[in-house]
Amino acid sequence: MATRADVARLAGVSPSTVTYVLTGQRSTTRATRERVQRAIDELGYRPNRHASLLAARSVRTVGVLFRMQRSGIDANDLEYVEGLRESVEPLGIQVFVPVGRRSSGLALEGLVRSRALDAAVLMDVAPDDEREEYLLNESVPTVLIGTSHRTDGAPGVDADFDQMADLGVRHLVDLGHRRILFLMRDVHADRSNAYMAQSRAVRSAARRHGVKAVFRSCPDNVIAGAREVDAAGLPEGCTAVVSNNPHALEGVIAAAWARGLSLPGDLSAVSVGLTVARTQSGELVTEVGVDRPALGSKAGGLLLQSLEGETMSGVELVAPRLIDHGSTAPPHPA
Repeated sequence: MATRADVARLAGVSPSTVTYVLTGQRSTTRATRERVQRAIDELGYRPNRHASLLAARSVRTVGVLFRMQRSGIDANDLEYVEGLRESVEPLGIQVFVPVGRRSSGLALEGLVRSRALDAAVLMDVAPDDEREEYLLNESVPTVLIGTSHRTDGAPGVDADFDQMADLGVRHLVDLGHRRILFLMRDVHADRSNAYMAQSRAVRSAARRHGVKAVFRSCPDNVIAGAREVDAAGLPEGCTAVVSNNPHALEGVIAAAWARGLSLPGDLSAVSVGLTVARTQSGELVTEVGVDRPALGSKAGGLLLQSLEGETMSGVELVAPRLIDHGSTAPPHPA
């Protein structure tokens, strides 16, 4: 039996766009409506309107659950939330982000017991994530933005970190960089699988491309990054820095500026998975990462499929992209 996801793939649109065409709850172009209708006719898709309406009535709220010990939620995080909102709010499902400093387990239990949360999208997903286990045991519809590696766990979407690291390292190698500083987040300070996966991926990419790699793990603060820059530039003759630690990378940029060094004239920089500004006017560091709103929308599509009764499992990996903001250039000749 054809599903809404099958229609979306054949029509070349997102599952949420199929929903918009079927419900009329958001305007779409005539060309889009015609493509969707052709796909519906070709596949013989019959939307289960009763199931959709039932889901919309019984699931009114989706909580995007970050880990409660976080010090804050930044603009990068909110891009995932915005993509999720665009995919589910046309069906009357509201998205909210709980905040607090209580134990993650107690806070989650309170949300479920109070019925404030009808469904959940988990962020900061850790291996064998305890939140996922609790929600599944409580029969709360759950989708991951991340990977827990749990057998028979919730369905999810995640970035392909191996491709992401390879894109960034290959970009620098193609420019002529052979000694690269990898300034990574201290993975012991955060259980999230993403940062551990990024660290493993950049090590593998460095070996694969034969670069001289200097690896530094540092806390999430500007001072830690600034210490990596001296009057000559980056340590051990490195000509470029790759980092998934935005605060430390900002420290590198600030220290370079204070010493009269420039990006990309004196050193190149690539951010992994996060948007980082390199100037006061808002110019950005070249980034390798995913389309965050699109990934959030994919998570919303998975949730809607789940609410329509489709059985899903596993995690779909999303290909990354490189956005060249001009913070990289060939290194100066030695």
